[in-house]
Amino acid sequence: MAEFTATQGRYLSYIHTYTEGFGLPPAESEIAEILGVSGPSVNQMLKNLQKKGLIRREPGKARSIEILVPIAEIPKWKGKRISRIVTRWGPAPPKKQRNPIQAGDSAATNTRQIYRFKISLRETKPLIWRRIETPDVTLEKLHELIQTSMGWTNSHLHQFKVGVDRYTDPRFLRNDGEDFGATSYKGIRISDLVSQHGENLRLTYEYDFGDSWLHDIELESKAEADPRQKYPRCIDGAQACPPEDVGGVYGFEEYVGIITNPNDEQYGEMLEWNGPFDPAAFNPERATRAMKKGLPKW
Repeated sequence: MAEFTATQGRYLSYIHTYTEGFGLPPAESEIAEILGVSGPSVNQMLKNLQKKGLIRREPGKARSIEILVPIAEIPKWKGKRISRIVTRWGPAPPKKQRNPIQAGDSAATNTRQIYRFKISLRETKPLIWRRIETPDVTLEKLHELIQTSMGWTNSHLHQFKVGVDRYTDPRFLRNDGEDFGATSYKGIRISDLVSQHGENLRLTYEYDFGDSWLHDIELESKAEADPRQKYPRCIDGAQACPPEDVGGVYGFEEYVGIITNPNDEQYGEMLEWNGPFDPAAFNPERATRAMKKGLPKW
């Protein structure tokens, strides 16, 4: 019979119930939210469960938790009702376009036109931000440029908000027609948004609906490409990107306070969880290389 503490049993109970209900394991941010703990605490607990042979995970793959405990030995979930924003991914069903922007609404793409954006991670102090330059690309590609310039790993859902309209990857929309209020961004380009909303374009980019990282995206300028430069590129910015699943803005503040203080009693735990971390570290050249390399396929 498997041996585990009451707390470990609560984790196993939630993971099992979630997996049974939705057909895939929960994200660490979802575990943290329902159990009322920080992202680092969840990560450390999963490491402990794995060391004890109670679960296994596939390295580098999100939502890969597999419980090794016999079902009969897993405690029954007694917490609050389990839910998630999107139950599964699949091609978006045919439906009438909800918003006025359609792919290709703008004039023919001008490959020599360069858009400069400032990306600010809302509520972070000191502010975490990037300034990038890119040709006219789709929102799918802009998502990738935001991820790579910031330092995220594309491990969670995302969406853009422009005015009252929201756009996301069509794979996040459900086959039954009930999504989380967003429309597919397939084929929609920066120039389409500028054509609709003007050159004072402002967007919100939300990443990880559990931690809810809100990025304010401001179009600063539009100009002809410099023939001496290669695009896309990151030209400025400040501060390191938070670790994934750290618990949002407040979890990150707590994490920074611990990881920058070797005398803190939780310092060793945080160091094991994510390694050394310098909150002030940022290099635009490294960010540019990441932008040009792109995201891994998943």
